[in-house]
Parts: sequence; C-alpha cells; structure tokens
Amino acid sequence: MSEPAPNSDTIDVGIDLGTTNSAVAVAADGDAAVVKNNENVEITPSAVWIPRRDLVYVGDRARKRAESDPRNTASEFKQMMGYDGAAWHFTKAGISLTPQQLSAEILKTLRQNVARARGEAPDVAVITVPAAFALNQRNATLHAAELAGLGRDCPLIQEPTAAAFAYALHEGTGRGYWLVFDFGGGTFDAAVVDRGDDELRVLTHAGDRSLGGKDIDWALVEHVLAPAVARQFGFDDFDRGNRRFSGVFGSLKALAEQAKIDLSQHDSTDLLAELNVDGRLDGREEMLELTVRREELDALAEPFYTRAINLARTAISEAALTAGRIDRVLLVGGTTLAPGLRERLADPRHGLGIALDFSADPTTVVARGAALFAATVRRPRRAAHTARANGFALELTHEPSVTTTTAVVAGRVRGTAAGGWPDYSVTLSNPESAVPFRSARIPLNGNGAFSTMVDLDAHRTSRFRVELTDAAGTPCALEPDTFTLTHRAGPELGGVRLADSLGVQRADEGFTVLLRKGATLPATVHKQFKTSDALRRADLDSVLRIPIAEGERSRGERNRRVGMLEIRSADIHVDLPAGSDVDVTFEVDTSGMVTAVADLPGADIQTEAVIDLTALAPPTHRDLAAQLREAEQRLSLLPDHSRMPARAARVRGRIDEEDTVASAREKVDAAAADPAAAVAAEDRLRDLHAALDDITDALAVPELVRDLESTLAEISTLVDQTGDAEDRRSCAELRARADEAVRAHDPVALRRQLDRATELHIDLLRRRPEFPLLVFHALQSQLQATPAAGPLLREGGRAADRGDMRALISVNHRLRALLPADIRTSSIGIVE
Repeated sequence: MSEPAPNSDTIDVGIDLGTTNSAVAVAADGDAAVVKNNENVEITPSAVWIPRRDLVYVGDRARKRAESDPRNTASEFKQMMGYDGAAWHFTKAGISLTPQQLSAEILKTLRQNVARARGEAPDVAVITVPAAFALNQRNATLHAAELAGLGRDCPLIQEPTAAAFAYALHEGTGRGYWLVFDFGGGTFDAAVVDRGDDELRVLTHAGDRSLGGKDIDWALVEHVLAPAVARQFGFDDFDRGNRRFSGVFGSLKALAEQAKIDLSQHDSTDLLAELNVDGRLDGREEMLELTVRREELDALAEPFYTRAINLARTAISEAALTAGRIDRVLLVGGTTLAPGLRERLADPRHGLGIALDFSADPTTVVARGAALFAATVRRPRRAAHTARANGFALELTHEPSVTTTTAVVAGRVRGTAAGGWPDYSVTLSNPESAVPFRSARIPLNGNGAFSTMVDLDAHRTSRFRVELTDAAGTPCALEPDTFTLTHRAGPELGGVRLADSLGVQRADEGFTVLLRKGATLPATVHKQFKTSDALRRADLDSVLRIPIAEGERSRGERNRRVGMLEIRSADIHVDLPAGSDVDVTFEVDTSGMVTAVADLPGADIQTEAVIDLTALAPPTHRDLAAQLREAEQRLSLLPDHSRMPARAARVRGRIDEEDTVASAREKVDAAAADPAAAVAAEDRLRDLHAALDDITDALAVPELVRDLESTLAEISTLVDQTGDAEDRRSCAELRARADEAVRAHDPVALRRQLDRATELHIDLLRRRPEFPLLVFHALQSQLQATPAAGPLLREGGRAADRGDMRALISVNHRLRALLPADIRTSSIGIVE
C-alpha cells in the first residue's frame, strides 16, 4: 500500500479502542493497513503502568507488570468509562486516573505509532465503540479522545459495522446477508448486515457490553486455577473478592489468558508459574504446576458461548430472517479464534449452522474497517477558512470518497467579488494523475458556487489544484487551493442504526420509547408529556426529574439508565400545577450521541434542561448483593418447569442454559474488589430480573384474564343501568381490545387493557350517588390500623349511616392526607 496522501481532506485514521487490546489503522488509496507499535506487532494491550509520577508505560510492558506490580497497573477499564467516581489509584506515583484518562493514555500511544509511520500524529480519528455501549460510555470515549489530543470531533462507529465495512472491501459486487459475530475481550455484539451491490446496511444489533473473553478467563481462574492454588497452599479464604490476594489473582488472570491462547492450538497445556502469595508465604515465590485440557476450557466457556449464540439468534430474528438466509458469519474479536466456539457456531443444532468466514484477522479487522470508514469522512473544520485581504476562501461540499472513477465536485467561493461572481471562474487540475487532468474554466454562479465533473485514478487518492481567476483572467489568492478525492472499492455505508431504543422513564415506572431500536441516524424526535405533580417555586427542594434510559423493556427500571433531565423550582418563574405540559426532544447524531432537551411551554419562559451524563455512579457491592438475594428468592418461588406455561418455561430454560445466576453471583462477589466487575454484575442482574419479570408476566396471564373479565362484566352492568351512547361505544371498543389481548396471551397487553377497564369502571362509579361511600370503605381498609385516623373513621361512619354524602366527601379528603406519602402522591416526574 502506498503512503497516505499528505494533508488529506478525509480523516483516514481508525482506532479500535478495546477492553483488552487496541489497534490503529490508516487508510490510503482505497485500502487500509494496521500500524505496528514499538514491539513491531499490530495490537497493543490496553494496559497502563505508572511506576512513578513522571513515567507512564502503555501496552505489553504494562500488561506484564499487572502480575508483578498490580498496585501500579490498570487494565480492563473500558467498561467503567462514563461512571462518576470510578478511578484507578497508582500507589507509587500517588495519583488516581479515571477510566477516561487511562483510555487517553492508550490513544496517545496509538497516535505516536501513527506519527512514526507517517511522519505526523493525527489530530482526529474515527474511534470504534461496542454497539451495546451506553450513552454515557460513548460520551466518555469522546472525552478520552479530547484528552489524547484528538479533539471531540472524532466520529464514533459501532464495532460490528466497522468490521463489516472491512470485509466488504474485498468482496466486489453481489448481494447477500451477513452476520457479524463480534466476541471481543470485554464485549459481545451481533449484527445482521444486508450486503447489496452498492450499499452496506446494518439491519439489526443485539449485544452485551459485559460479555467477553475475559469472562472465560475468569471462569478458568475461579473454577480451575484458584482452587488449585487454595489446595496447594492450604488457603481457606482465597477468593477474588479478598483484596489481600489481588496480586495473585492478577497473575492467575494472565495465566488463564495464556492458557486460552495455547488451547486454541493444542489439546492441552502445561501451566508453570511462580506466584508470590502476599502475606501468607513471607513473600516467597511458590511454583504452581497444572495441566489444563481444551475440553475443560470449553465446558467452562459453554454458558458464555450459549449466551452469545442466543443473542445472535435474536439479531437474526429481529431482522425477520432465519439462519438459512444468512450467507456467512464474519468472525470478529480474539475469542472467535477458539476452536470450541467455532465448532459450536458451525453446528446447526447447538449453534447457527452458517458458514464461517476466516478471511480476515479477527483481532485487527475492526481497526481496518474504522480506517476505511474514516477515509469516507471529511476532516472536521477546526476553524473555517476566511478570505485574506484581496483573497478568497473555498468551501467544498462534495463527498470526499467515491466508488466511481468520475465524481462531482461542488463548492463555493467566499470573499468580495469585484463586479459580481459571474465574472469569476475556477479551473481544476491534477497533473500527477495517470492521465493528467485539467478542466475547462468553470464560471461561478451568482452566489459564488460551482459544480463540475472530474476524472479519478482507480483505487487511489487524487489531489486536485483549484485556480480562481477574475474577468481579466488574473489569478486570485484562494485558500485552500487544493483538495483530495479518493476512489475506493466496496459499497457505501447505508446509514447508521440505533442499537438500543431510547426513551424516558415515567413516574409510574413505565418506559416510553421516543426513538426505536434500528432507527436510522441522525434523527430528531419530539414527544409531549404531563407532570405527575406540581412544581412550585416556594419549594426550594422541588425537582422535576426525567430519567433517560436505553433498552427494550416496558418497565423503566429494567432498562439501562444513561442520564437525567432535571428542572428545579429555581429555574421557573411561575408555579406549575400537576398535569402541566413537558416537551421532550431527542437529537441523535451518527455517533449515537444524544442531545436531550425538556421545555415547559406553560411557563412564562421556556426552561431547558440538557441531559447530564456525568452523575452516573457505579453500583455498590452492597446494592448488588441485595439485588442478587432478591433474584434468588424470586427464582425459589417459581413453580417447576412442568407447571409453567410454554412461554415461561422457555425463558426459565434460557436462564439455566446461560448459567445466568451463577454468572451474576461470581460477578457480584468479584465486585467487592474489582470496580469493573460491578458494572458487569449490574448488567447481568438487570437481565436476570427482566427475565424473571417475563416469567412472572407469563404466569400471571390466567389471573389477569380473570380480573379483566370480572371488571368488564361490572362495566357492562353499570353501562346497562346508567350509561349513555358514548359509554356503550367505549365498552364495546374495550371488549374488542381485551379479546385480542386474551387471544394473544400477552401479559403486557392484558395489563394495559385492565388499566383502561379500571379507569372506565371508576369513571362510571364516580357518577353514582354512592361513590363517596365506596371511597370511604377503601380508605377505611387502608387506615384502620392508623391511630390518628380513628376519629375521622368514626365521623365518616356516622355520615354514612345518615346518608350525608357531602359530609362523607369532606371526611374522605381529610383521610387521604393521612395516607403514606408514596401512596398519596407520586414523585415529581412525567406521565403520558
């Protein structure tokens, strides 16, 4: 591959910022090459070692020091990016660095690698992120880029999309469906790609930001290596959550990584390692000897392989396809080098049964794809060109990379045109072309704009010169006066897709989606809500909070919270009663970054609250342990598989085959000493509780049907007695929707119709003269054990005996004030 064109108009540099390893590639002349580091290898371990304040090592040297000097080394910090308070402390240097700062050190090293290869360090790059990365993590990635000297203008591209782009380069033309199976060190992504003749479109994503090769490493440590150490050295408290053994576990983790690599090529491996078990062997190094066989590793990896394959099946299903329609599986990520995974993937019963594509290096294909995509993206304008004295500025608007050897070039000249723009013209030339190119003089229109066709050399970057002349043919100073155009093979990228639905959590704990998963980006969406309670200026602590979340669950808490919109009482000039309008707007760019704004049109002025991505703290070990106990208790109360409906049994079966509970338990235990494990534990527990919700919903269907039928029967009776034509129409419509929900056995739809039926039932009851008596009896059952309610309940009983409904209404009002606050009112949020 030839050297990149100097001062290219496109970004050209792509970075795969990985959990365990990172890589950088540079595009030129329609292809991309991975840049090697100081050790002359293409991948750089994502590890940082700081032995003293003014000395920072990144890469393989730092990775090796994680074993011997764990208190001054950091690794696997990618998943902690974007979490408030997350930091790694370096004891000897006496400093702490956030995950963003650590990631910046990785990016600085990759920049230096590029500087050695091409003579200058890039000031911008395309950076890859997992499709399953949350909004706060993507934002933190941009912060890391800024700290590394790359600026915040770095486009982000999802890792499976970048990989597909790289695979497509050498495929020529032709149509088909691909599945990107991206099993990296710390994350997993599956993406279904539609490969057209001229376009590459990502149809669906499914992924897990907390599933990666490191899970397999830790499984080998937890179930094979650590028990061997405990037996050999006679420990009874040797576990990953014990901070005194953090150095030993770091050594075992590195040993597990090496064993996994060895077992990808051999049936067994003999492990031999010297371990310094802190505090128990007086600092003496002891030798651990152990043989591990491939079948042992495959058995430990089985639940993780199963989860990845299930997610891949989900992606295929969401694309409305079957495995038989997928032409090939594109293998991405170091974990896909494992023979056991490849055998499982190729199996039509236990895997996917789709042909596997081995044509690209799975460890560097993402970086290459990112660079190829970078070659299609114009460099951001750091500062707009301005016309000098007696000179002019050129603004170009054409695509900087094309798939044809002829291309349209469009631009506009700015400055002061004596006599008007039509007296000026431009000439484009490329004397270095295989066939030297020079255009005719192209007159500018009344706005100083022009458009013309140029010829390009195939599979190369062509540099054109622009000459501006006035009516007399005199050359005029123009800045810039050159530009580049690249001809490349392969298809165009047909739009970026949103990986997870984006919405807000309502005050009733429901989730309203504003932008659906799979939406083409960029996108803008708007929706109006109502406040659930009043927001008063006099209440200085009053805050309207609108949680922003990503996910597909109808229950807001089961989705991943990524930010918060807040409007405080101090921000408003008038009191806002409950039910006031709140307009929420999301703008999502092609990098998946979101600008969220909340407006209050009912106030004298519009109050805007911009999304806050900085206050998301990682969960504590105590909270995680409580969530785990709750999940285990919920599981213990479930009936046997044989007594479950088919839908519930399928979900329970998936929990078992993915070993979800054991995986969550191990991650929770590890969170006591490993902050990165806390985020992974939270993700796994959220998935587990969501699955239990699905089982509970499926088990609840018969009871929901009974409650719905009972409520509909009462409504029908009330409508026959006192209803009007509108009531009969509403009743008939409700019955039709209820029948549809019953036929579908859909618990969500059943609850929705039951809520609507309950609202109509209450509305019908409210019209009846005895309604205050019904309310009194309900309050009586809730407050009968409350001493302060005694006098009011007796007063209400007397009013009921004499039929005084007006007096009973007054009593009911005072009784409501005695209800607990969480029952009486909701926190200030929004409702639809």
